[in-house]
Amino acid sequence: MADQFGGSGVSATPRSPARLTTRGRRRVTIAVGVIVVALVVSMIGIVAVFRSRSVPDDGQRAAVLSATTSAVTALMTFGPDLDRAGRDEVQARLTGPLLADYRSRGPDVVLPGAVAAGATMSVRVVGAAVNAYADDQSQVLVFADQAIRLPGAVATAGAGDPDGNGERAPTARWATMRNVEGNWRLADLQPVGDVTR
Repeated sequence: MADQFGGSGVSATPRSPARLTTRGRRRVTIAVGVIVVALVVSMIGIVAVFRSRSVPDDGQRAAVLSATTSAVTALMTFGPDLDRAGRDEVQARLTGPLLADYRSRGPDVVLPGAVAAGATMSVRVVGAAVNAYADDQSQVLVFADQAIRLPGAVATAGAGDPDGNGERAPTARWATMRNVEGNWRLADLQPVGDVTR
């Protein structure tokens, strides 16, 4: 008798599922064992990384935030009357490539063309928070108000600038601090959102 598909009527018996040989079962067992061991090692590694991250105590946090505030204020506050002693004071708060750059360019590190233009900049740090901390290096998010004045520009006092020091604008920077012989120093200062670093 023909089936509905025009076949001969002989029905195929279902095959039994393929069975693994002893050798095949051994291979599957070894593969599963390797995967389980790899997962366990990965989890242990992840837990160890999170546990090893340094969390500063109140004193450490206060020290790095105080040093960051002082360094950022010193670096970003300048004028045409900045003398050698003033530059030396700023350099004492810097380290690494930022120190070398400041030695060669001075305030132009912060505001390109500031020296030639005779610009004056003042900064007031209004907030700072530790983003990452280790005993030798930390990253701090700094919020500041800065005022820039160019020679010949009329300074007008307004709600945003009660001292009449030029136009005041908020800024946010990432400050990389390095611990140099027990003293936190500013190693890098980048605008928030700069993806080139």
